[in-house]
Amino acid sequence: MVSQKRSRFRTSPEYKELKDEKDPFKRRILFLGFLTSKLKENAAGAILVGGEAIDLYTAGTFATSDIDLLVDNKAITEKLLNKFEFGKKGNTLWFNSDLNIVIQVIQASYSGDVGKLRKFKVKGYELRVAAPEDLIQNRLYSAKFWKSNTQRDMEESIALLKIFSDSIDNTYLDKLARENDIVDFLAKARKYVLEV
Repeated sequence: MVSQKRSRFRTSPEYKELKDEKDPFKRRILFLGFLTSKLKENAAGAILVGGEAIDLYTAGTFATSDIDLLVDNKAITEKLLNKFEFGKKGNTLWFNSDLNIVIQVIQASYSGDVGKLRKFKVKGYELRVAAPEDLIQNRLYSAKFWKSNTQRDMEESIALLKIFSDSIDNTYLDKLARENDIVDFLAKARKYVLEV
């Protein structure tokens, strides 16, 4: 038997809009806007990080399978996800098979400079997104030390360097590179951007 809360979500205009959106990237971003607005109503906040943040900055160029979301109140976030018919898989993953959306809920503080977060408007919702500099640092660190997908990590870093060439804080990015021992990989990425 479907609970009243669940049936109410299924009949909501937000759910209809999400279901009607055929593009998976747009559906994920729209849901994030909706979720973060509900978090805000509950005095909680979230920041989009990881692959989906890169996907947003690159307008869907780099497809990702899940959404990494930093939250300041995991209990409220999980209560909302449950209300929106997401099921929990493991300790941090939430999945809605009907909407085909996977979210990793991470209760942690943002490790970068909060003042550099970017804000996006998504159909009247506001979405806070990790700073390009922090994402570049993360991907270059992954390319150098984790080596799970070095080529893709480098491509994502280079794409962000190109997109934000006029607005990136190079002083901050250089500081991050020194602190994380990725000066060599940042130099490679910058060299590639200049050559193309």
